[in-house]
Amino acid sequence: MNLDELQETVDSWIQEHGSGRYRGKFEIMARMMEELGELACTLQHTEGLRRRKTDLQLEDELGDLLFTLAVFANASELRLTDCLNGVMEKYQSQDSPEW
Repeated sequence: MNLDELQETVDSWIQEHGSGRYRGKFEIMARMMEELGELACTLQHTEGLRRRKTDLQLEDELGDLLFTLAVFANASELRLTDCLNGVMEKYQSQDSPEW
């Protein structure tokens, strides 16, 4: 699935399960931050830095974050492909030493 397909799939899911509307951008962003925190927590457990009673999957947490990112992009009327293409141009011209 490419990024455009992801956004279309997420939009279809929102239309079917989310009352056909998107929540506010700040609420979506808060949820995105929550998902990022869960990803960080899972990584700590996966790398053996912290113990956890339940089994966490890095793939699941990253998927949750990606889904929420697509929700945010849709609510903001942005295309993830355009966002990524723009940032790749920036990284290629000026920010590559940071990575």
